[in-house]
Amino acid sequence: MDTEITVYDDYKIPINKYPRTNTDKEKTDILIIVFLMHEDFLKKLGESYDKAITFYNNCKEYYYVFKFNNYVKQYSAQEIMTLKKTIDDYLTVNKNNVSIQLHYLKRLNIIDTIFYFYIRNKDFYINLFKSLEHAKKSYFERREYNYSITTPVDFYNTRICQIYNAIELMEINAYAQFLIQNKIIKELPSPVYIL
Repeated sequence: MDTEITVYDDYKIPINKYPRTNTDKEKTDILIIVFLMHEDFLKKLGESYDKAITFYNNCKEYYYVFKFNNYVKQYSAQEIMTLKKTIDDYLTVNKNNVSIQLHYLKRLNIIDTIFYFYIRNKDFYINLFKSLEHAKKSYFERREYNYSITTPVDFYNTRICQIYNAIELMEINAYAQFLIQNKIIKELPSPVYIL
């Protein structure tokens, strides 16, 4: 196995550079790596809600098959919109009572809960993927680029915020791609509410 990973051209990093253990960025490095490993899946998942609305408003059928670990469920456009609205409304009405919220979430079908929280957090991972494209462009145009990442509390019990520059994002992406090529893939996190 190689001891270095190519980021671009002749620029390489040591294979053990990421995640940066025992640093402030260890947890966010891991989070970014895991989400980058599932970029295609997450992009399609993120688009499913917008497509559901569009197809529903155009009176067309739309189905999205959600596969997460051992769970699989097909959702129609109406089911996607109803699920999101129903849970949003319930959590909003009971926003001051966490125990009622948790009790409600635990009664839901597990796959519905997972689907809901991934849809609810779609801006987080879609923005992460966009930041990588901005980072590459900025780096090669020799412009400074910084991206602030905040861990989504629906998947991580603590809120951590870190700033990444363009080269860090490019290096982490190269590392994630290296892991994928070597079939070392870590599963996406489940929402903390179903544990």
